[in-house]
Amino acid sequence: MSDIQADTQFNDFTDFRPLIQSIVKEDKVLIGIADLSQATGVSQTQLRYWLEKGYIISRDDPKKKKFSYGTVFRVAIIKHLQDEGFTLAAAVAKADHHSAVVKAFKHLVADRLSGIQETDTATFIDFGSFDPQPDKHLIAKITDTEIRFLIQ
Repeated sequence: MSDIQADTQFNDFTDFRPLIQSIVKEDKVLIGIADLSQATGVSQTQLRYWLEKGYIISRDDPKKKKFSYGTVFRVAIIKHLQDEGFTLAAAVAKADHHSAVVKAFKHLVADRLSGIQETDTATFIDFGSFDPQPDKHLIAKITDTEIRFLIQ
């Protein structure tokens, strides 16, 4: 018997797939500098300095600083690296390198997400057809204790 019952469809969240893909791909959700500071533990003064130096960018109105969720991750990475002992310049350079990883992850989610389903014991994420076997789907089964990939 498969991990997912034969009569179960990966369509519980299908209507939300374009929304999820849009949010992930286009970074449309914006937060203010106070929220960015609170989320990352970096002071607003420090964030303004990073803005001035071009280490981070804001969107929209120059008077009201708004930041994408991508910037939240960037700031968190820079802060983590500084906490590990890197200088600000070195942390920014490493964050630039990690941006490629974040971009690749966003691309994966935006382009391959086919469906999400929750059961009492697990969440199943369908990443669409499995390239070596196009009639099968690559499924991530996520529980409280592990993540497993299935071909179904």
